[in-house]
Amino acid sequence: MMLPLLLSLQAAWADDASGNQVQQVIKLPLKLNKPPQAAEHGAAPAAKPAAEAKPAEAKPEGKPTEAAKPAAEAAKKAEPAKAAPEKMEPGVPMAKPPTRDLSQPSPEVRAPGGKPRAAHRVKPRRPAKHVEKAAGEAGQVKGVVGSILKANSAYIAKHSPGYLAKLGGRAAPRATVVACSSPGGNVGMLGGEADADLFVISNLGNQLASSEGSIEYGVRDLRTPLLMFVSHTGCGAIKAAAGDYSNLGPAVQKELDNIEIPKGIDATNGALININNQVEGSILKFSGEVEAGRLAVLGGYYDFNNDLKQGRGKLVITNINGETDPARIRELTRSGRYFHYAFMGR
Repeated sequence: MMLPLLLSLQAAWADDASGNQVQQVIKLPLKLNKPPQAAEHGAAPAAKPAAEAKPAEAKPEGKPTEAAKPAAEAAKKAEPAKAAPEKMEPGVPMAKPPTRDLSQPSPEVRAPGGKPRAAHRVKPRRPAKHVEKAAGEAGQVKGVVGSILKANSAYIAKHSPGYLAKLGGRAAPRATVVACSSPGGNVGMLGGEADADLFVISNLGNQLASSEGSIEYGVRDLRTPLLMFVSHTGCGAIKAAAGDYSNLGPAVQKELDNIEIPKGIDATNGALININNQVEGSILKFSGEVEAGRLAVLGGYYDFNNDLKQGRGKLVITNINGETDPARIRELTRSGRYFHYAFMGR
């Protein structure tokens, strides 16, 4: 009887001992980090914080004991404080702006297998416009002077010394010619034997008013029996007078004011009207010479474009002493009646 009772008591004690062991393990705090493995290398293990130490026995709830206070304060200090977010600076520093001209290719750029490109060189500055203009004008003057001298040499070669001597002593031209200053105003008139017979005056629009003194000298002092006004195709003065020339200089405007032609008229008709006006004005100015039959006043037109249908470049007589009818002019020209004055009845 006693033997079964002792075995039962021994089994109960074994259960109580086992239950107490499990309860003791559950109450231990969990270890989040492993302790340093210093023991493996023979070093003494670091001391565990008091908060992690295994309690020897359960304490009743209430205020902590005086021995537990230092351990709690140490555990509180061991907790890391929450720091403010750290300001992150750029890991790679910004490069300085390039100093070279980005519109030009880099000297290092080259095609596969090609040679490195030479470094960009700044082109030299072009000379100022006035310097270029001066150089161009010098070349132009040189060319014109050369052409004049060449033409003079050819003229000398074509004439005898005796003929040239007569030109130097002759002061009695046989005609006063008022031509336009524009290029083409007297082309084809001078040359050959005729140049020694002409007292030539040039101005804008072959006008009487612009060169009245020179014309009077030719008619009354040199006593030329012929006064002729000659215009030409595309006359610049006629084009200007037919348009707005307010942007030109005062002296030029004054000369163009004397060209009385309708605004907007074409250059050919404007030139023909201007010729008639110059002839009429000269007849009135030199009325004494005209009435005495000692002066013929004519008008002519260099027709480079064949506008009058009488041949390209031909000098066409368009006015004889106020006569402007083409058929009548052809008749007077064939008969040589240049001193015919229709307005005088003869």
